[in-house]
Amino acid sequence: MRGTGWEWADNGSSSSHVQRVANGIGSRSAEAYRAYITHGSGCTPCREAGLDGPPCAESDELWQAYQDLKAP
Repeated sequence: MRGTGWEWADNGSSSSHVQRVANGIGSRSAEAYRAYITHGSGCTPCREAGLDGPPCAESDELWQAYQDLKAP
């Protein structure tokens, strides 16, 4: 599929934003990021740990999947 779309961009410590990307890889990385965020909002250990604690194993796996998809 050709064209462009939108995805959430992770900025580390600053707030995320939407950016325009070529369709394909962008949509998969956006799905992975949404899965990570959705998990964090529903996972009690992740919510209780906040930014100060280690993520649960599932959160860590979802984050790594997102990082792998957004890598050049």
